[in-house]
Amino acid sequence: MNKYLFLYIVALLISFSGCLDSGTESSGNSTVVSVQDLQQVDEALVSGPVLVDIGFAACPACKIMKPTIEEISQEYAGKATVMYIDTREKPGVAVAFDVYSVPDMFVIVGNDSEGYVYMTSEGDITRDRNIARFIGVTDKGTLTKTLDMAIALRNNK
Repeated sequence: MNKYLFLYIVALLISFSGCLDSGTESSGNSTVVSVQDLQQVDEALVSGPVLVDIGFAACPACKIMKPTIEEISQEYAGKATVMYIDTREKPGVAVAFDVYSVPDMFVIVGNDSEGYVYMTSEGDITRDRNIARFIGVTDKGTLTKTLDMAIALRNNK
């Protein structure tokens, strides 16, 4: 009996730890755009700033951030685009952003011949994504504040 109880507890711990990928996707009403290539990011930038979230389905911190990212996507529909890059499905796209830890999020305000321009949490613009990135579980207010500053910047151009 003790052996079965032990196995049951171990199975529960593994399933809740994020070590197993349940393969479940969000309900069909998500407005988060799944990125297939960088051209999608470039096209989205035409209409406004882009919040990019990089992660993968089995990542525990990514799972924590997913509802927040989806809320932001719905709240900012028409003002900004929220995009998701799955490092396991599109590793080449993730590599283009020099990802070394997930979740990794950032706000892009524009691009030109020199590359992407990012918004920092302090409201500064930079070409250095390392200054503008949010790694790990990040407060929704920090992300929305950064998006608001990016929208204001784009509206003033």
